[in-house]
Order: sequence, then C-alpha cells, then structure tokens
Amino acid sequence: MAEAEVHDKLMPLDEAVRSLIPDGCRLRSCGIGLRKPMAVIYELIRQRKRDLTFILSGWTEDADLLIGAGVTNKLEGSYLGLEAFGLAHCYRRAVEKGVPQKIEIEEYSNFGMTMRFMATAMGLPFMPIRSELGSDLLRYETMLHPKAYVMEDPFGSGAKVALLPACHSDVALLHAQRCDADGNTQVWGQLGDDLWGTQSGKKIIVSVEEIVDTEIVRKDPNRTILPAFRVNAIVHVPWGAHPYQVQGYYDADREFRKMYAQESRTIEGFERFLETWVYGVGSREGYVKKLGKARLQTLKAKRMMSGQVNYGY
Repeated sequence: MAEAEVHDKLMPLDEAVRSLIPDGCRLRSCGIGLRKPMAVIYELIRQRKRDLTFILSGWTEDADLLIGAGVTNKLEGSYLGLEAFGLAHCYRRAVEKGVPQKIEIEEYSNFGMTMRFMATAMGLPFMPIRSELGSDLLRYETMLHPKAYVMEDPFGSGAKVALLPACHSDVALLHAQRCDADGNTQVWGQLGDDLWGTQSGKKIIVSVEEIVDTEIVRKDPNRTILPAFRVNAIVHVPWGAHPYQVQGYYDADREFRKMYAQESRTIEGFERFLETWVYGVGSREGYVKKLGKARLQTLKAKRMMSGQVNYGY
C-alpha cells in the first residue's frame, strides 16, 4: 500500500468526493450513533454517484439517503434503521418493491464487521471469531462466497471457530473533531469500530470540525487515531456530522432526525427532503446557512474541559 503524501491534502468537499470516490467503489463510512460524515453523504447525492457498495457496522440515515437517491445498491454490514425514530423507509421500499432499485445486503454482526475491519488493517486475510457460530447469519450468502469458513481448532482443543473474510474498502471516511494540516487526526468520545474500519481503506478522506496546529495534536497524542501518512484528503467542514452529534462541538438535532423519519415515509416526502436539504441548498455551506444561527446555537456544546494531563513536554 503506497503511503499518502503529507502535504497539500486540504481540499474542498466537492473536489474530494469528485476526485477520490468513483462510481462503483467500495466505500466505508464511520460513526455508530455519532460523528457520521453527513456532509460527504449529501455531496455524494449531489454529484449523483452510482453503484457504490456501502460498508459499515451500523447504518441509519446515511445509508437510507444513499439508497433512496440511487447512489448505493449493495450493503455490507449489520443494523439499518433510524434508531428511536423507527424504520429506514427508503431501505424498506428497496427491499420490498425494488424502488428506486433492488438492494443486495451481506449481513454480519456488529462484532463480526469490526473483526473483518481489524483483519484488513492488520494485513490478514481473515479473522477467527466464535460469536457468529450461534446465529443464522452464516447460513445466508448474497455477495460473498463463502461468507465464512468454519473449522476446528488445529491445536487440539476441539473448539470450532468461524473464519470471517477481511473487509477492505477502496475509500474510507472518517469524521473527526480535529486534525493538523498533515492529517494527524484526533477523535474523542465513542469510537465504535472507527479505529479499525478507517484503516481498512486503501484511501482515506478525513472531514473535520477544526484544523489545528501540530503542536496542539502533540500535546495530547493519545487522542490521535489516524496518522498523517494514511490520510489522502482533509476536508474542513464545521457541522459536518449534523444532524448527528460530535462530542465537544455540538449535540444531536433530534427534531431534524424526526423530520427526516416523517418525510421519508413516502417517495414524495423523500424527494421533497432531497430538494430542500440536499439539491436546493447547493453545498454544505448552504445547508448550514439554511439551518440558521439560532438553531445551531441551541446545539452547540457547553465549554466543559476535562482535567489536564502532564505528558512531560
């Protein structure tokens, strides 16, 4: 795997999507319940990308939007729904009626997907686990053949394990709190499988709330989950995860998520949502402007600092 250059990585959102995410690629997203790269998701729709295989342990509005807009027709992962807001209606229409197109999905457990990402990040062809042996997941194959290989412990214990194939992606997305100009990227709060999932990408696009001096990154190195040499593009996009939360920056916009759940119940409502919030605003800057300062102010995080740690320099 060729190392990315550590300079001139900062680029506009539309350019990063246009130049690094081609039609037909395997795209790994990020964020389980927070820090979702929604700015990138909307831009994929605006650019009318097609035939993407969308990969993540657990999807919500991100996958539902891409399905409804015709961007993705293949999924690799586990849960897909709108959490407390109910079903993912575009996904349901695609499965039940083939609208706007039929969807293929290869399902693993959340843990299984994480182990598949870990295998890729470690340069291994597979990862042995035991948890999926007790489920029906291994019985159903759609895109991967075989989906797993069950074998007995070669060291004589008699225990069986399931070997899950490594899960690579052509491009991995990570929305993070901050990075420096080289791409040393820091995340705090819940990580989910982002440590391994992001490293599974042949190329990596990082979108961040803030770009800071390298000195700031070095003062708190434990938060750095992605080194600069692995980053291909940096997109500075404040409010880039809205309506999801980014710890330390803003809270989830529950009313917006509730609105999407209602609108997407029908094809007409979903198309109205796209016209209002994706196509009509023209860009992420237009989206943020439409949200309005008053609304954003109610979501901004309070300034609550943790204790300091002496790293010795």
